[in-house]
Amino acid sequence: MKTNIMLVLTTAVFSITAHAAQDPVPDIIFVPENAKVIEAEQKRRGGFELEADVSGSSLVELSEEAKAFYTRMGFELRRDRSDADDVELVFVKEQESIEIDIELEHNEIIEFSVDYETR
Repeated sequence: MKTNIMLVLTTAVFSITAHAAQDPVPDIIFVPENAKVIEAEQKRRGGFELEADVSGSSLVELSEEAKAFYTRMGFELRRDRSDADDVELVFVKEQESIEIDIELEHNEIIEFSVDYETR
């Protein structure tokens, strides 16, 4: 019984610690609805990095959603490269740039990453 209680408490503390280590995601970062955020980190010089796993979507769907999101925010699409298992998008607005990489991984999981930088 004590072992079970300790296991539950240890698991709970680890979950809270792991979650607390992630920074809050700012509104400038597009996060797909069905994304599981793996890493969210504020950069030292004002930028932000996000990495998430996405299931139940496609590279094309995620790419189109990201394009629509950043276009509405006034960003210009500067790069749009894609192949069968990878999409790279770069958006620019005044002193801000956003690079998105969408990669098809194993088991139909898509790795979605965003790198936001200010100049």
